[in-house]
Amino acid sequence: MKIEKPRGTRDFTAEEMEERDYVENVLSGVFKAYGYKKIRTPTFEHMELFTLKSGDEISAHMYVFEDKKGRKLCLRPEETASVCRMFSETLRMQAKPLKLYYFDPMFRYEEPQKGRYREFWQLGLELIGPKGPESDAEAISVAYDSLKKLGLGFRLEIGHLGIVKGLLADRNIAEDIQKKAISCIDKNDHAGLRKLTDEPLLFELIALKGGKEVIGKAEDRLKDSKKAVAALMELKEILSYLDVLGVEYTLNLGVARGLEYYTGMVFEIRVPDLGAQSQICGGGRYDNLIELFSGISVPAVGFAYGFDRVSEALQMQGIKRPEDKGGIIVAPASPEMKKEAMKIASDLRKTRVVGYDLMDRKLGKILEYAAERGAAYVVIVGRKDYSEGVVTLRNMLSGEQREMKIGEIEKALI
Repeated sequence: MKIEKPRGTRDFTAEEMEERDYVENVLSGVFKAYGYKKIRTPTFEHMELFTLKSGDEISAHMYVFEDKKGRKLCLRPEETASVCRMFSETLRMQAKPLKLYYFDPMFRYEEPQKGRYREFWQLGLELIGPKGPESDAEAISVAYDSLKKLGLGFRLEIGHLGIVKGLLADRNIAEDIQKKAISCIDKNDHAGLRKLTDEPLLFELIALKGGKEVIGKAEDRLKDSKKAVAALMELKEILSYLDVLGVEYTLNLGVARGLEYYTGMVFEIRVPDLGAQSQICGGGRYDNLIELFSGISVPAVGFAYGFDRVSEALQMQGIKRPEDKGGIIVAPASPEMKKEAMKIASDLRKTRVVGYDLMDRKLGKILEYAAERGAAYVVIVGRKDYSEGVVTLRNMLSGEQREMKIGEIEKALI
């Protein structure tokens, strides 16, 4: 009986996992440098955790099921809501700010296509407690610095939902219409947006894109909207911190984000090389989500990388992990030297990656295997040499061989 992997999922080879592990380590290394610590939440949660505030878009694509007691559960489609639930349940008494990050698989029932899978990975962080512009700037800076560390080329776009919400609120647009309007803006659905509102200033605003001159242009247009101007000034202050940090950005007042829990600054990172799936990161401020689960108002800001798209972008730009120095394989020259060779391999593993032939191959075949696997050295253990405390070290790159004392192997390795 042939059983294949479920549609929208993938197998990763050992070589692919080495590349993914490298990317994860670089990104999380920057997170740790900023003081963020790794957490983990359950793979499945109560369905209401996500339907409460994540919006219809994500709710329609969740994997939902009932357990044996009839409780509705779902595989997590994203992790911010889970982190907020965890904070309310476990972490609320800890000193602020809380700096948390995660790297986990998410699940959404969508039509599989290039760059979009039903099981996918997100690496993200949540900064819980502070509300000032410097905390927004830090979240953006972590996202920016991490990708720079990888050497990736990308475009950072920053906006603020308070500008659009403020304008619509000052125009007495109902909150439910505001939510639908923001969803249309996120999808670049101008036709749908016009069915909700014909406010001409809104369409002018979401078309503004560029450098800091956008602030002045928007301010000129928003003189009659106090709420929108207040959000614009908040965005201006965030940008002043980013300028100090040397972060390069584009202002885009059309950045909206599809999840309903965002309340203020929002940002996206795109790699145009990826075409329709160019967005590799998104995030922003969400000051009301934790209150839904705990009754306590706690501000927060965060973001997540679409890890699979980051990996794909690196491949498209030809960026590879630094080549390692290659491993070592210990080879018995004859069957009677297997135990002695295994003991040498065991000793070397205290400081090195060391393999040992388990296929009962002759020496020539072991050398062929070592070359195929990219081993840097082969330690050949012969009966006569071993009796004298000597082995042969073969450099697989140069083909050079030399004899040495067993205790000198470690020093001879580059």
